[in-house]
Amino acid sequence: MGITKYRLHRGDISELRTKYPAFGKLNAANGMGWHKWVDKTTKEGSYDKMILFVGKSGYGKSTTVNALFGKKLLETSEVAACTRVCQCLEFHVGNNHWLSLGDLPGVGENIERDNEYLKLYSEFFDYASVIVHVLRADTRDYSIDEHMTAKLIHTPRMKEKVIYALGQCDKIEPLNRKISPTPSSDQLKNISLKLREVMDKFLPKNPVVPYSAETGWNMSFLSDEIVRVALLE
Repeated sequence: MGITKYRLHRGDISELRTKYPAFGKLNAANGMGWHKWVDKTTKEGSYDKMILFVGKSGYGKSTTVNALFGKKLLETSEVAACTRVCQCLEFHVGNNHWLSLGDLPGVGENIERDNEYLKLYSEFFDYASVIVHVLRADTRDYSIDEHMTAKLIHTPRMKEKVIYALGQCDKIEPLNRKISPTPSSDQLKNISLKLREVMDKFLPKNPVVPYSAETGWNMSFLSDEIVRVALLE
């Protein structure tokens, strides 16, 4: 299997660890889940562990990756797809081992492009150590996400790699007009209802993570879960 990553950044794991300490648990001594990787340009070999972000176009995948990194490197848009390739940020863990945050193009634009993307998704799903399936808290229609799950996530091993991340919780009703990183008590009640809905629809093996990349709410919980699942492989 050959996959192509388009690298937008190469740095050190400390760039993630400073804001989200859980990433400090990843180190080259963890011998499992690292894939041999050869750079097509330099021909240099290394070991890679990928955290893959997927979901419907406009759901906030790129915004989530940017929030974890702390810089807006990935292009974002709520109304249009920004990329048709896997954009990637890489962080040196040690001893020629690298953690990758991979952002795949969003599905749900049109049938022809979705068929193209599902093939791309399938190749990366096998490779990734963690798959973060980003959902929106402020929507009722998960039909495209359910279709993608049915097509791609159908083995016990694959299900164990998936984290359903319920993003944009700051936009769930009733909207909080005050500037606050934490949802209101009424929003938290609706978030709890939405979590139950997601669990019933997708039957996840891992906890569903509610969060907001815009306000930073629960991003630490998301990073904790990403690292926990990454260490299982």
